[in-house]
Amino acid sequence: MTAPALHIVIATEQNMANLIPALQCQAQTVWILQTPKMRAQRSPQHLADALKARGIATRCIDFPDEDIATMHANAEQLAASVGTQAVTINLTGGTKLMALSLMQTLAADLATRPGATAAHLVYCDTAHKRLEWLAPQPRSEPMQAVLRIEDVLRVQGYRIQDGSGGAHAAQRQRQAQERSALTRWIGDHSARIGNFFGVLNHIAAEARGDGQRPFAREQTLPFRPKGEAAELLSKCHQAGLIHWQSGSSQVVFHDEEAAEYLSGGWIEEYAARKIKGAQPNGGQCPNLQIEHVDTKTRNELDAVLVHDNRMLVVECKAASVKDDVSDWIYKLAQLTRSVGGVMAQGLLLSARELNEQQRERAHEYRIKVLAAAQLRDLPDCLRDWMQGVPLA
Repeated sequence: MTAPALHIVIATEQNMANLIPALQCQAQTVWILQTPKMRAQRSPQHLADALKARGIATRCIDFPDEDIATMHANAEQLAASVGTQAVTINLTGGTKLMALSLMQTLAADLATRPGATAAHLVYCDTAHKRLEWLAPQPRSEPMQAVLRIEDVLRVQGYRIQDGSGGAHAAQRQRQAQERSALTRWIGDHSARIGNFFGVLNHIAAEARGDGQRPFAREQTLPFRPKGEAAELLSKCHQAGLIHWQSGSSQVVFHDEEAAEYLSGGWIEEYAARKIKGAQPNGGQCPNLQIEHVDTKTRNELDAVLVHDNRMLVVECKAASVKDDVSDWIYKLAQLTRSVGGVMAQGLLLSARELNEQQRERAHEYRIKVLAAAQLRDLPDCLRDWMQGVPLA
């Protein structure tokens, strides 16, 4: 059964439940009902932007919700505007009273209006990946994978910045390819290298200066590396990232880019290589720079995937002992919900092992953690996520 091309939706803080049916049903026009609260939050505008980007016309309509009488009066006016047009009414957003006013007044009015067609009523059940049709005939329809990365970002109020991709990204990709064997070795042996990651991260950050000091290529380790630490430095020396002699505590970084790689950039490259093979149906993108259209807040996401209308936000960290891992977890949880909505999940990749308290905090915030030896499990983790298995 083909749904009408005109959709009426209620703007909400989770507008993907409005966007998905509009795309799946190939809507041509969407009327967005906006309460004063939603209009103040610009939620309707974000939904309209996402729809327009996919070639769907939009119209935002004020829908005050201070009491039931007002809502029913608004629904009557809406019915007059619809006239005899066939319409799909999405009941997912708004309050229960708003949904009831649309069913009892708008849908009921259209059902008895001469020449009009009975409205199609739909509820978007994102948890079970179904469109539940209440009318004209009750039925369930599997939810299609219609969202891409740009769709999820737009409906949440974000835009991809020009810094994402381009010549700089191409250069980074070439460099990553040249040292891919080293990156793979580091990731696969991260458990053996252990706490030395924190030490290496610290001196690499000292070399970079973090934008506050000039690049200082010569750095001194607090001890003379042996075993796995020495093997790592030897491989980095062979790759041209550093100059290091066996038995020495002196490390000379080749350039700032090498220091950036060894201060944690390798994890991003390791993740990017593993993610590349996942092939999510909504797309994937490493090193994504985004900006919120209203607040102008900018964020850089280490990697983003979208599959079956859900987003996975990946954060990569090479912690030193001084880093506040709990703060990382909290910020990743906040960013994941802000960027990807309630269906999104966050994944933290850490070179160093997390303690039990930190892992409990991650579980509390629904953040999946792969640390140290678990980094090798990233392909399996991505496969589980794409199959719908909750990660945390």
